[in-house]
Amino acid sequence: MRTVLAQTFTDWHRIHPMKPILILQNAHYDWPGYFTDCLTNWEIPFEVVNIAAGDTLPMSIVDYSGFAIMGGAMSVHDTAEFPHLNQAVDLIYEAMSVRIPVIGHCLGGQLLAKASGGQVTAAAYKEIGWHDVTPIANAEAYQWFGGLAPVTLFEWHSEFFIPPQRARVIANSLYCINQAFILDDIHLGMQFHCEALPEKINHWLDTAREDLSDANNLNVHHAERIRRENWLHIESAMAVARQLYYKWLERVALDDKTRSRIKP
Repeated sequence: MRTVLAQTFTDWHRIHPMKPILILQNAHYDWPGYFTDCLTNWEIPFEVVNIAAGDTLPMSIVDYSGFAIMGGAMSVHDTAEFPHLNQAVDLIYEAMSVRIPVIGHCLGGQLLAKASGGQVTAAAYKEIGWHDVTPIANAEAYQWFGGLAPVTLFEWHSEFFIPPQRARVIANSLYCINQAFILDDIHLGMQFHCEALPEKINHWLDTAREDLSDANNLNVHHAERIRRENWLHIESAMAVARQLYYKWLERVALDDKTRSRIKP
């Protein structure tokens, strides 16, 4: 059963003409986090499809104003075990063809890269922990990040995306040359987890300890360090997330009253 939040779908559409944002949750442990907090605060309707709970993706994206894809430990290439990934790619294809904005977090960004003709491959360096991400000195990065100063964001990945040539990379880091990209001015793919709040991060630390086996490497941080740094960086990371979500929502078809409520 799909989970409908920000009031029920029916209640919203009695009052608001706008379509909800479709959110794909690939795994029970990778919930939408701060992304849906922002949508709720801004009173934007959304619908979460939780694959782990037995939900299924819709056949078409046209009944939605945007498509948000969360992360997961699986690879974009694990389609035999996770067939919904092929469905997600099909929905991204359709969204691109009708210019419905897509936003991807980590695995979601990798799915966007794959669907648009890019590549997803093993990263030279796994990144786990709070890492500095640097906006690239171009106009798109300045616009989306609201500046070019480095920001500290949460990372947990062992693969990374290589966007298609027509995409514009807008951020990188010491261990990953592609941290975020813009496609066709309306789609945003991110390697980092700007939606992750301390509750979610601590859950991962408790349940995915094997991923921290390389914690002697500078790019994979110890659990104790990550827990400590959660509270050092979370406020500034939330500000970055709000800015990125604000810029993405500028591309989403919103009614004027809803748009007036959105502030970075």
